[in-house]
Amino acid sequence: MLSDDLAPNEVLPNFAEHDEDTKNHAIETPIVPQEYVQRYLAQQLRDRARGPETLRIIDVGCGRGDTVAWLCAQGWDAYGIDVSPKYIQLGREYLARQGADPARLQLLNGDFTYPFPDNMFDVVLSDQVIEHVADLESFASEVARISAPGASGLHIFPARWHPIEAHLRSPFVHWLPKGPLRRAAVTAALRAGLAAPYFREFSFRERAEIFCRFSEEETFYRSPRSATATMQRHGMRCDARLASRDKIAFRLPTAPRAALPLLGWLYRQAFSVTLLTHKP
Repeated sequence: MLSDDLAPNEVLPNFAEHDEDTKNHAIETPIVPQEYVQRYLAQQLRDRARGPETLRIIDVGCGRGDTVAWLCAQGWDAYGIDVSPKYIQLGREYLARQGADPARLQLLNGDFTYPFPDNMFDVVLSDQVIEHVADLESFASEVARISAPGASGLHIFPARWHPIEAHLRSPFVHWLPKGPLRRAAVTAALRAGLAAPYFREFSFRERAEIFCRFSEEETFYRSPRSATATMQRHGMRCDARLASRDKIAFRLPTAPRAALPLLGWLYRQAFSVTLLTHKP
C-alpha cells in the first residue's frame, strides 16, 4: 500500500498524459488504421455495393481523430467522438488545416450520450475503447441508438486474460480484483521494472499512484461473452467467434482450417477480441 503523503489528485497527471502517447501531440500525418480494419471497411463497400461517400461512419473513442481524418481522405462520410477535450481539439485543428469540417469530431456529452441523432450511422467502429468504458450498458445503448437499420459495427479490445496489461506493460496485474491486492501488484511490478517507463520525473510513490489510479479507475476488462451479451440486450446481433477465426486466418494464412476454431478461441481469450455487430 502507498502512504497518505502523496500529492493531491490535481497535482498528479493522468496516466494517458505521458509523452509517448501520440494522442497528446498535434497531428502531422494521420495514423493509418490497422490492416485488419482497412480490410473490414473494404468488405463493407463490397457487401453494400456502394461508394464510401454514401456511407456514414463513426469512430467511437476516436482520440485526436486520426482514423476519421484518414477516412475523410478516402472519401468516407466520417465522424468521431471522444471523452477528451484535448484530443478533440487537436483533431479539429488538423481537419481545419486540411479544409475539412472540424465539427466532424465531437466531444462526448457529460451524461455520456452522443451528440448525434438516432439512426445516423451505417458503420460504427471502436478500437481499444471498450476496456476503458465503465458503463458498457450505456455504450451499447448509444451505439444501438445512433446505428441505422442494417448498420454494421467493428469493436476491437484487449482480451481479459492477456498476460500483459497493454497500457501499464505489467504482467498479470489486471487479472487481480481492484483494491489493495491489485495496487500492491502494480506497485511491485513498477519497482521490479516490469512496467512502462513513464513519469520517471516523479517520485516512486507518485508514479505508482498514477499507475494504480489508471488501473483501478480507467480499465474495465471483460470477457467476449459479457461484451456480446451487453450488446445483444440493446438489440444488436453480435459475433465474436467467427470474427476471431477470420482474424487468425488473416494473420496466419498457413494455419490449418481445422485448427481455426481452437486458435480463434485462444486468441479472443488471451490476446484480442474482435466483436462484429449488426443492427437489424
